Amino acid sequence: MPSVGDNIDAYCLKCKLLLAHVILFKVNGAVNRVKCKTCGAEHKYRPTTGAVKKSEKSERTIAGKAASPKKAGVPKAALSESQAALQWDLKIRNRQPDAAALEYSIREIYKANDIINHPKFGVGFVEKILSDKSMSVLFNDSVKLLGMNIV
Repeated sequence: MPSVGDNIDAYCLKCKLLLAHVILFKVNGAVNRVKCKTCGAEHKYRPTTGAVKKSEKSERTIAGKAASPKKAGVPKAALSESQAALQWDLKIRNRQPDAAALEYSIREIYKANDIINHPKFGVGFVEKILSDKSMSVLFNDSVKLLGMNIV
């Protein structure tokens, strides 16, 4: 039985991998909260990505019909990741040939539908301006929150 401070393998939502974590605390003898040894994120303990528990509720029938099955084995982040990849692919194919990508700088001001070239994430499409200091940008793997207009 692992105790607080011991290492344990857990799924990290930030890293999106099964990695070594440190147990922060336990509730009723079960591991409750962990800290990723790779990125330092603290989160609820998740033993694996595909761990799906069958509940009695999902096995019951409602008015003679079987209850609808839950999506199993696919984390929510992976679904949005694949959707982001599809959306990005459509936008990259349908963009105007003369549309140049702006080099990303945190100091610049952008508007919706601008195309930017980020040094780490690559080509992205400004989806939405969230405030005068932030925007959401669609990259080939996900939608990221980026800063702008910061001096």
